[in-house]
Amino acid sequence: MKRPIGFRRSLLPALHSLAWMALVFCLVAAWGAGARAEDVVRVLVAEGRPTLTLASAGTLTLTDGTGQRTLGQRAAGGEFRLALQRGGILIRDLGRTVPRLIAWPGNGAVVALDGRPYRGRLEVQSLDGGLVAVNVVDMEDYLQGVLKDEIPAGWPAEAAKAMAIAARTYAVYQRLQNPSGLFHLRSTTASQVYGGARGEDLRTNWAVQATRGQILVFGGQPISAFYHSCSGGATEDATDVFGMEFDILPGVKDDFSLTCPYSLWIERLTSQQIEGGLARAGYPVGRILNIVDLVRSRTGRILRIEVRHTRGTLVLEGRRFREAMGSEVIRSTDFEIRPDGSIFTFVGRGSGHGVGMSQWGAKEMADLAFQYQDILKFYYPLATITGWPK
Repeated sequence: MKRPIGFRRSLLPALHSLAWMALVFCLVAAWGAGARAEDVVRVLVAEGRPTLTLASAGTLTLTDGTGQRTLGQRAAGGEFRLALQRGGILIRDLGRTVPRLIAWPGNGAVVALDGRPYRGRLEVQSLDGGLVAVNVVDMEDYLQGVLKDEIPAGWPAEAAKAMAIAARTYAVYQRLQNPSGLFHLRSTTASQVYGGARGEDLRTNWAVQATRGQILVFGGQPISAFYHSCSGGATEDATDVFGMEFDILPGVKDDFSLTCPYSLWIERLTSQQIEGGLARAGYPVGRILNIVDLVRSRTGRILRIEVRHTRGTLVLEGRRFREAMGSEVIRSTDFEIRPDGSIFTFVGRGSGHGVGMSQWGAKEMADLAFQYQDILKFYYPLATITGWPK
């Protein structure tokens, strides 16, 4: 039956609304079908920002925090500019403020946050006086963004596969600690370095795909598979660094790490540099007189260090002292201190906290024709490899 033209025009706004609702429903359904809850990880990729910009090479749809109500949409190449406003999120391009929103890319595209592309979706909200963004992404896609930043793409395949399993295990373990939290992992060295989809490499992607779903377990549960750059000759007991709850990660003698770039390092700091580093870390001191190691671990790393200064004595954990000086300056807690007036020379071994797998050691083992299973068994002797989720 032929309808009057006026009647057809009156339907247009409703039809547009229905189309947008259908699009959002399809996005949510596609996400649910492609990534089960147990396969998804939440990664904090931005925090404390006054502004953020979202864009995509495909269509980009913003919804409210429930994912049910559409806020706006951009065609390929378009963007949304966000700003903090009165504890909420101002969408500048739409002139409206919301407490929380979700950015959904379409057509298999990625969503860019301030120019950095991410797979999956982005959830944005205001928290503690700034904007935070969380990338909700499939576990295997997340790992592709980790491996390319954690190890060189040209490393041997078996080392890359060992790295993929260690990184996956660490992520699964962290997710289990706080499954309903705002995020499970940070995108920095505080968790694992994660750069999103930028610069993914086929070689490291292949290592993730070749080990898909494999993790390390003890007693049927994922372990916290810590890893570091280079042990310098011995990995550390996890209990001495992270506490008694990690007693299933014992240190091992590690000759495979003796040839890494930081198996031996030397750093010279003036007393003023040390005083400045301690002050910035919240430990104001007077003029430094001497620095003495008080307690060392079984493998020789400093657990307690004493800083003697003109206003008294400061006792710190070795790792706190390292953090205050900078982890790229004092590369590990396995060092000796040689004072010479106002100059302190640190002679050390290895790089990183020393717990779990040494990345350079894994490379050396792979170069010597060890398989990834051998590498993981060496660095995590109490763990076994299994599939996950079960």
